[in-house]
Amino acid sequence: MRRPSESVARRNERILERIGRIKADHPFWGYRRVWAQLRYGDGLVVNKKRVYRLMSRHRLLVKSNDCLKASRVPERSKPRPSCPNQWWGIDMTKVMTASGWVYVVILLDWYSKKIVGHHAGPRSTAVHWLAALDEGVNREFPDGVRGKGLHLMSDNGSQPTSISFMRSCSNLGIGQAFTSYNNPKGNADTERMMRTLKEELFWLREWSSPAEVAVELDKWIEWYNQHYRHSALGYRVPNKAHATPSLREPEHDQWATRTLLKSA
Repeated sequence: MRRPSESVARRNERILERIGRIKADHPFWGYRRVWAQLRYGDGLVVNKKRVYRLMSRHRLLVKSNDCLKASRVPERSKPRPSCPNQWWGIDMTKVMTASGWVYVVILLDWYSKKIVGHHAGPRSTAVHWLAALDEGVNREFPDGVRGKGLHLMSDNGSQPTSISFMRSCSNLGIGQAFTSYNNPKGNADTERMMRTLKEELFWLREWSSPAEVAVELDKWIEWYNQHYRHSALGYRVPNKAHATPSLREPEHDQWATRTLLKSA
C-alpha cells in the first residue's frame, strides 16, 4: 500500500482529530453523519470515502445492532407529506431515573423532522399526550388549526385511542390516523426519531430525577431542531427545512468553525 504524502498525512490528522471530538459527543453517529457535520457544519471540504477510511482504520465506526431492527412485513403505503404541518406523528418512550420512570411524549413533523411538541413526567395518560399536542398546535398554528389540513399518526395505544384524546382532535379539526396492526412502518418516522433521542441523550448518562430529565430534554430538543442534520432533508436541519421547505441545498451553520478548512 502506498504511503500518503506528508501533506495528506497532516490533513488526515486534523480531520481525525475533529472526528474524535465529534464521536466523543455523539458515539452512535456513523460515518455518513460525521461526514455531514464536517462538510456542512464545519465547512470542511472532504468526501465520505476519506471519512469512512479514517474511521474504519481507527475503529470509530458504529457496529450494526440487529436488536434495534424491527421485523418487517410486506411493504405497505404510508402518508408522505409534501410540506410542513401536514402530517405529524406522536409517540412515547420512557427513561429510568434514581427516583423512578419518566415518560416522554414526542410530537414530530414528518416533513421537516422538527420536534414541534413534547411532554415529560412521571405519568403517561391521554392528558399528558394532549399536553404535547397542545404545545405543537399553539406553536405552529397561533391562528387556529381547524381547516389547515393537519393529520396526526399514532399507534393503537390506550392514550391516542382514548375518548378524551379523540374528542379533542375532532374538536380541533385534526384528522387522526392509526398504524395498522403488524405494520411497524406505519409510524416509522416518529419511532426512528425516538431512537435518535435515546442514542443522543437518554442512553449517555445516569439520571437522578424527573426534573433533571425535563430540563435536559428541553435543551436537547432546542439543539436538535437547530443543528441535527438529516440525510432525508439533504443534510439540512429541521428548523431550516420547516421554515423554508422549498430550499433543498444545505447551508453552513453560522457557528461552524472553519479552522480545519483554512489549515488543511
